[in-house]
Amino acid sequence: MPKVAFVVLLAFAALFAEVPTGNKKIDIDISRMSGTMVYGQVYQMVMYPSKYLGKHIKMKGIFSSYYDEEMKRRFFGCVIQDALACCSQGLAFELTKPRKFPKEYPAEGAVITITGDFDFESDEGGGGFPIIRNAEMQTEK
Repeated sequence: MPKVAFVVLLAFAALFAEVPTGNKKIDIDISRMSGTMVYGQVYQMVMYPSKYLGKHIKMKGIFSSYYDEEMKRRFFGCVIQDALACCSQGLAFELTKPRKFPKEYPAEGAVITITGDFDFESDEGGGGFPIIRNAEMQTEK
């Protein structure tokens, strides 16, 4: 195997290595990937959520929140842009320890890192969305 191909293969494998956090290992660490890789990985998680159910995920992105009037519920998200910053993809998350909004949350647009368990929340209409549950959130400085 050529040396360059071997180095590329090792770098790619390192992106998906299991990294321990506290008592849980991280199954997929997308916080260390390039913008294009992150966008592609999150796209896969959104399109094929059943492949990721129960996986412990770490991701870095931009904090966002949205209040759904119909559901009477606030959603929190970690949004990632692709390398050209023209498209964005994100995942909703729920914190392990609830905080008071907005006082105990970062400002909209702040850079955050989320670590938690991948899940899928179904809605009444037969659809749904991926969500990171039991999440820990750190604000980047």
